Amino acid sequence: MAKIDYKRGYTFRVGPLDQMQFSRVDVSINEIDTELDIPTQLKDASYTIEEIHKVVDEKVDAYVEEILDANPEGEKK
Repeated sequence: MAKIDYKRGYTFRVGPLDQMQFSRVDVSINEIDTELDIPTQLKDASYTIEEIHKVVDEKVDAYVEEILDANPEGEKK
C-alpha cells in the first residue's frame, strides 16, 4: 500500500515592506493511502484543517496585531 504526503506553504507580508515583516503558514496532509478512497480521505483531512485553521488564524491574527500595535508608525526599532 503506497502512501503519499502533500505539503503547501503560504508566505505573506504582515507589516511595512521596508521592514521585511512576513509570516508563513504551511499545510500538510500525510499518509494518503493510494489504495483507499482518496476523496473520502481528503474530505476528512479538509475538515480537520479547517478546524485547526480557525484556532491558528485567531492566534496569528492576535500576534500580528500585537506586533503592528507596538510599532504603529512603521518605524524601525
